Amino acid sequence: MSQQDLLKKKFEELKKKKKCGFITFVTAGDPDFDTSYKILEKLPSSGVDIIELGIPFSDPMADGPTIQKANGRAIKNKINLKKIFDMVKKFRKKDTITPLLLMGYYNPILRFGINNFIKKIKKN
Repeated sequence: MSQQDLLKKKFEELKKKKKCGFITFVTAGDPDFDTSYKILEKLPSSGVDIIELGIPFSDPMADGPTIQKANGRAIKNKINLKKIFDMVKKFRKKDTITPLLLMGYYNPILRFGINNFIKKIKKN
């Protein structure tokens, strides 16, 4: 099922129950890959409906100080899009129903290669 379908299904489910959705954001790789993954995998069982997984960027000027620091820690730990896609793949092996969205600045995607990024997105 595509992310669009998962999102649509989740919003329809929430609407039917007359509930608001709980959407959370976490920076991939903060404070490190393993801890970040453990946080990610626990979110759905903690009541999170939709997850935004942030792609770290070296100059996150549109973000506040907390997310800027999280980006810095993730980059210091060498987190990149390849590792983020590995994290998503690992997550999807255990959870195929929670909508998981990548969120970030265009620069890391451009550096990764737009076509390569699209291929990876479709795979995961």
